[in-house]
Amino acid sequence: MALALAAPVLARRMSNARLLELLPLYSAYVGLFIAGEHFMHVMISQNRYLGAVALELAETAFRVGSLVLLLALGFALHAIVLMLVLYAAVRLVGRGYWLWQGADSVRHASWSGRFLGAQLAYSLPLAATMGIGLIGGLLDRGIVAMAFTPVDYAIYSVGALEIPLDAIFQASVLNVLRASLPPLVAAGRIDEVVRIWRDSVRKLAIIIVPSFTFLVCFANRFITTLFTDSYQASVHVFHIYLLVLPQYMLVLSVVPQVYGRTRLNLYVVAISVACNAVLSLILLRAIGILGPATAFVCSTYVSALLFFIVTMRLLKATPGQLLPLPAIGRTAMAALLAVVPAAGLSSVIESGLVALAAGAVVFGVAYLLAGYLVGVFNASDIRIARSWIRRLVPAVP
Repeated sequence: MALALAAPVLARRMSNARLLELLPLYSAYVGLFIAGEHFMHVMISQNRYLGAVALELAETAFRVGSLVLLLALGFALHAIVLMLVLYAAVRLVGRGYWLWQGADSVRHASWSGRFLGAQLAYSLPLAATMGIGLIGGLLDRGIVAMAFTPVDYAIYSVGALEIPLDAIFQASVLNVLRASLPPLVAAGRIDEVVRIWRDSVRKLAIIIVPSFTFLVCFANRFITTLFTDSYQASVHVFHIYLLVLPQYMLVLSVVPQVYGRTRLNLYVVAISVACNAVLSLILLRAIGILGPATAFVCSTYVSALLFFIVTMRLLKATPGQLLPLPAIGRTAMAALLAVVPAAGLSSVIESGLVALAAGAVVFGVAYLLAGYLVGVFNASDIRIARSWIRRLVPAVP
């Protein structure tokens, strides 16, 4: 409602008359989309992971397919916004229907079982955390936009490309841990919480460490292939931004949440954003356009350090108990061994796209082989991999 009512003001302030036409329609999409956001968390709390993931995949396929089809047929932005409204409506109806199915469904819930006060006390700090974190994530781009030319901003924004491994992998692990750890905390099984946390870090490292290694070594190929040689200067910013990736193997923010201490999340993120703002202004004068990117990375490590200290104190654990350093070391070794043949092959191929694709394939195969030889994957990892292969290829024994 606020977005629809503010459309005239927003259109005028942004000197964009088309917003007056699009924003009221787009606000319907926003409302319908938010109305279905609780679905994944409810499904996970009911241990209905397969159904939740299947529906998420179907929604993604529908959204991407519809967007590509409309663009291919030459439809304008108004049609795309209409498609988004339709998608959000179908999504809400489908998710609502799904939540009414099963023995542990919304259909069997009782109004007398509500706990609105406790829910708000838990969730409002998290909402504020996300809001402040969003501002912090955009702060460096805003400073560059104000301090430099549009050309410089274009170069910076391309380099400030955040690889969404946190949204794809880390967020999925966090969703599961939020549902599975609270009963263990309530039962006093802190040793089991530490074990699960440590194993989650190890499994995320299997994906994050090689991704970081590959992107650091292929950063120039990656940027120039995707955005042409005109953005060669963006590689420096991209290298700085890549330093955030190793943090994605740590599931730092979940422990305060499972203890119900969500205000700690708010305090940590607020401190991190404040550090980001101060450092950005200082480093902007010291090293120019690379300053805001460096400040952003430094502030994320401040946040990670504070979260790690909070996690240690809540779980009464030492760094050695929480971090599987030997496993991370083996994973890093496998990634470094894999990047050698990948870089060698890529260097003799002239086409940027072919070189990048060939390097990625060789790196993936070499990493799996090196990882197996140095002991990156344990019996559980191999068993899970075989079960997935059997689903895709039923003939595999």
